[in-house]
Amino acid sequence: MSDEPAFVATGGRVADRKNFEVEVQFRLGAKRAMVKVRDISPFGARVSGVFLVHEGDRFFLKLPSIEPIEATVAWVSDFEFSCKFARPINPVIFEAVTR
Repeated sequence: MSDEPAFVATGGRVADRKNFEVEVQFRLGAKRAMVKVRDISPFGARVSGVFLVHEGDRFFLKLPSIEPIEATVAWVSDFEFSCKFARPINPVIFEAVTR
C-alpha cells in the first residue's frame, strides 16, 4: 500500500482534495448539526448530511484538533454540498489534521 494520499482530481479547483471521511460539527447561525466531510483540501471541502444549505451561506465547521473554520457554500446537490474556506488551512496543520 502506498503512503501517498488519495486525491480526488476535479477540474476548476485551486487544489486536489484528499479523501477524508470524518463526522464534524456544522454551525449555521443558531442551527447545529453533525455532518460528514467526504474530501478536503486546504481551501475547501465536500460535505454531506441532511442539513439544508444554500449557495452563498456562511457557516463554521469544527474539524478535529483545530478551531472552527469559517466557510461559504459553493454548490449544493441533494444532501451534499461543497464549501470554500474563508482562509486556507496552513499546510502543516492540514497534514496533521488529515493524517
